[in-house]
Amino acid sequence: MSSRRQTTGEDYPDAALKHCDDARHLLSANRPDGAAYLAGYAVECTLKTVIQVESSNSDPVRTWKHHLNNLSTEAMRLAALPSNKTARYLTHPSITTLPYSNPPSGWKESLRYYSSGTIPNPTAEQWVGEAERLYLEVIGELQKDGEL
Repeated sequence: MSSRRQTTGEDYPDAALKHCDDARHLLSANRPDGAAYLAGYAVECTLKTVIQVESSNSDPVRTWKHHLNNLSTEAMRLAALPSNKTARYLTHPSITTLPYSNPPSGWKESLRYYSSGTIPNPTAEQWVGEAERLYLEVIGELQKDGEL
């Protein structure tokens, strides 16, 4: 359990790690759709962690839902504030390369309802790699610095 566990039970840093690990296992089991689905959730949880660390608002971060583009925009806005704690960890100009759009061109939480074979293996590999990169660069560094 991280130090950022919400009163509602959500623990975005821990969930991001869990989803990255599960996505990697599904990818190695040749299940690209499931791997891609969980990779998107790992990215979402990492973005919500940034918002949570940067925001002085105690409202649950879950109100941001699943929209990766909106989460990225808000995380970047907060990281640009003079009081930022996360800007140094955000190495990509838009934080993540995983867009929020209809599969297979992007990730949406509705991917769970798509048929098997929607996400090709190379795409799943890219999404899992992106989720892992973002987790290490953001949450891993926040942990090292004692923010989580």
